[in-house]
Amino acid sequence: MSAAHIDSDRLTESVTGLTAWSVGEAEHLAGCADCRLELEMISAARRLGAAQLRGFDPNRVAVGVHRRLAARPDQVRVPVVRHPWRWLAGLAAAAAVVFAVRLWSPTGSGDPGQAGQIPPAVVSILPELDGLSAPQLEEVLRSIPTAAESLDHVDMAPLSALNAGDLERVLRSMEE
Repeated sequence: MSAAHIDSDRLTESVTGLTAWSVGEAEHLAGCADCRLELEMISAARRLGAAQLRGFDPNRVAVGVHRRLAARPDQVRVPVVRHPWRWLAGLAAAAAVVFAVRLWSPTGSGDPGQAGQIPPAVVSILPELDGLSAPQLEEVLRSIPTAAESLDHVDMAPLSALNAGDLERVLRSMEE
């Protein structure tokens, strides 16, 4: 028995009768239980539904379908919006629901800065800080080391003010 098994496509071709076994394949099949099992599974799968398809004539079915379609071509209908007022009523109801939700929401007053609340449309960069009040946020800012303020911020300077060293740092930061 060799380490290489017979290809599944080759097994399928042999079951359908398209090709015959070569001498080497026949010897391998005689000694390889895995290939014999796969051949049996392919044969069993091919037999599935064979009894149901014995009386099936695709040409007869196609003629019947064409005949039925020709007899009733008006049965094929394209849906058309016949009552646009229904759509308008639905849109008005949806707008009323949206308006009511915005009106009764905590930030619905239209003043996003009221009571220290952030409007929901603002995307949060640090979601961990979202629940903090203004004094708590100021405390977090005070806890940041002052050494961070003394660092060079290349992105703050206009491009014309950068020297060769600054440009190298920008390029290195892009590579990281």
